[in-house]
Amino acid sequence: MRTRYITIGLVACTLSASAQRLETRSGFGNKLRMLPTVAQPTPERTLPSLTQDREVIWSEDFANGLAGNNPSGAWSVSGANGNLWRISTTAPVGFYSPAALIIGSTTAANGFAKFASDSANCVWNGNTPTALPEAQFVDWEGSLVSPVIDLSANPNVEILFQQRSRYCCGDSPFFLEFSTDGGATWPDTLLTNPGIDANQTNPPTENRRFDISDFVVGDPSNFRFRFRHNSTQGTSHYFWQIDDINIATLPDNEIAMNYGYTSTTGNGEEYGRIPEAQLPAAMNMGAEIFNYGQLDQTNVEVFCSVTKNSTGEEVLNYSSFIGTIPPGETVITDDDVTLPELELGLYTATFTVNSDQLALDSDTTDNKRLRTFEVTTDRYSLDNIGNHPEGLEQISTTGSNSFANNTENVKLMTMYIITTPMTITGLEIDISARSDVGSFIIASILDTTSVLQTPPVVNQPVNGAESDPYFITAADLTAGVIGIPFPGPLTLQPGAYYAVASLFSDNDSAAVIVDDTTVPQPALASVLWIPFDPENNQNLYGGNGEAWGIRLTGNASISVPERGELEGITMFPNPTNGIVRVNGMADERYTMEVFNMLGEVMHTGRFTGNTVIDLANFSAGIYNVRLSNGTRSTVQRITLN
Repeated sequence: MRTRYITIGLVACTLSASAQRLETRSGFGNKLRMLPTVAQPTPERTLPSLTQDREVIWSEDFANGLAGNNPSGAWSVSGANGNLWRISTTAPVGFYSPAALIIGSTTAANGFAKFASDSANCVWNGNTPTALPEAQFVDWEGSLVSPVIDLSANPNVEILFQQRSRYCCGDSPFFLEFSTDGGATWPDTLLTNPGIDANQTNPPTENRRFDISDFVVGDPSNFRFRFRHNSTQGTSHYFWQIDDINIATLPDNEIAMNYGYTSTTGNGEEYGRIPEAQLPAAMNMGAEIFNYGQLDQTNVEVFCSVTKNSTGEEVLNYSSFIGTIPPGETVITDDDVTLPELELGLYTATFTVNSDQLALDSDTTDNKRLRTFEVTTDRYSLDNIGNHPEGLEQISTTGSNSFANNTENVKLMTMYIITTPMTITGLEIDISARSDVGSFIIASILDTTSVLQTPPVVNQPVNGAESDPYFITAADLTAGVIGIPFPGPLTLQPGAYYAVASLFSDNDSAAVIVDDTTVPQPALASVLWIPFDPENNQNLYGGNGEAWGIRLTGNASISVPERGELEGITMFPNPTNGIVRVNGMADERYTMEVFNMLGEVMHTGRFTGNTVIDLANFSAGIYNVRLSNGTRSTVQRITLN
C-alpha cells in the first residue's frame, strides 16, 4: 500500500505525528518476541454486497473438504503440524475451548476449516480433554494452502473471508501469506486479526477483507495463498476457524477513512483526559484516507466537527482539502487547529471524507471515524477507558504474571508531557478483576531521560515520588480502580515523565492492570520494564501501541502524607556480617525492600511474621531496609561489615 502525506501546519509536528502511525511496533507477550514486519491491512469492514462493478472470480465454502469446492482444485497442508488443519462441521474443542465457540459463518453447516491448537495440547479420555502441563505446551506450526489460482485476467482483487479466532499466550499467530511462484516462496504476509485482543472470552465471527493487488503482481497466473498458524509467536492455544473465502475484483469507487486522530502534543500521543492547564493553543488533528478502488478519487476533502457531548454544541470545525487520490494510495492529513476555550467535559471529534465519487462508493460505512477526549481539572490519562464512543472500546490486560520468570517486579510506565507546572498527589490505576487480593503495587514518577538511557535507570523517583506498597483488596477488585498516594504533593515542572506502576506478586497472587488498545499510540508512550529477559538480553520494551490504565491525579483525597510509623519491627544483629533477622507481628503480612545508598533496590521480598535476609553477597556499607504492611511503613538502617 503506497502512502503520501498532505501537510498543513508545522512541519516538525507533521513528521513526528505522521510517522508514528506507520512504524512497526515492537511486540511483547509471555515470551517477549518482536513482531514480524507485515503489510498493513485496511481495517475490517462488513463484507459488501457485490455491485455491478464487481465480480467474484474465485470462491471456497469447504463443502467438499480438502478436495475443494472452487474452480482451481484441492487444498493441501504444510508445516510440522499441518495435520492439525481439518475440514469439519463441529467446533474445535479442548480443555480451554468450549463447543459454543463454533464459527457463525454463512455456510458453516456444510463445513469449515479449523486449526484446533487447544485440542492438540490436551490428553483425551474419551470425549474429556485434560490440558497438558504448561511445560509441555507446543506452539504449533501449520498452514492450509490453496491450490494454484490464475488471476492473470483479474489482478486487481481483494480477498474476503470469515473467521473466528482466539489465542494465548503470546502474540497473534494467525497469518495470511501469498505466493506468485506456485508456493516456492511466501514473501508477503498479513495478520488476519489486527486489533483483536489475546484470549478474548467470547470472540465473534469476524468478516475480513484485504486488498491483495500488490501481492499478485509477480506472476498472477501462479498465485497461491495460505492460512498459517505461525509457531514463532509463542502461542499454544486456542483455535482458528476459516470459511466462505472469496476473491473478488476491487470496486471501481471505494474510499475509506482508516482513522482520525486528536493529539495535544503533536508527537502522536492521543491523551484521553487532559487537564485544562495542559491544553495547547492548537491541537494536532488529522485522518488517514485510503483509495481502495480501481479509479481515481477526485476533490477529496476531510471535514472535522468537534462537539461537547453534554450539550451537543459544536465548539470547532475545520476542513482539509486533499485533491486526487490515485488507486491504492493512502493520504494522511495533518493540521494544527487552533482551540477555542474549552470547558470541562467530554468532547467528540467526528471526521468525515467527501469526494466527487462518494455517491458511487461501494461501502459508505467507512467514510466516518470518531475520537473522544475529556477536559478535566486534575486527571491526566493516556487511556480513555470508559469514554470511547459506544461499541469502539477495546481493552486488554497486563500483569505481574504476564512475563515468564519476571513475576516479582514488573514496571508498566505511561509517558506524560507536562507543559505547565502540575501538582499531583498520586496515581489512579485501573486494575483488572484478574488481580489477586494481597498482591501489591508501588507507584512512582520517573524522568524519561533516565528510563530511556542505556541501561535504563528505573529506581530514582523524581523528588522521592514513590509510594508505599498498596495492597489490593476485594473492594478494589469490585471498584476496578485504585488511588495510590505519594508521601506528599509533587509539582512536576514542564518536561516528560513516566508514571510508573511497579507490580509485585508471588506464587500465590498477581497484580493485573487494564490496557486501552482502542487508539494506536506511539511505541514509547507506554513502556514495559522487567528485571531480565534471557532471550533478548534487555529490560525495556516499547509498547504495542496501547495505553496502560495509569493516570496522574491531583485529587487531594488520595494524598495521605502521614500514614504513621510501622511499630514492633526489630532487625538484628546490626552491624552484621551478612545475616539479618527481621521480626514483626506474628499475624502481619509485610513487604520488604533493601536499598543501597544510591537508592538502588538490591533485594525485595514478602513474608509473614518474621524472616531472615542474607546480605553477604553485597558490598560492605550502609543499607536502608523498608518494611510495609500496606497501611504503615518503617525504614531502618543496617550496616554491613
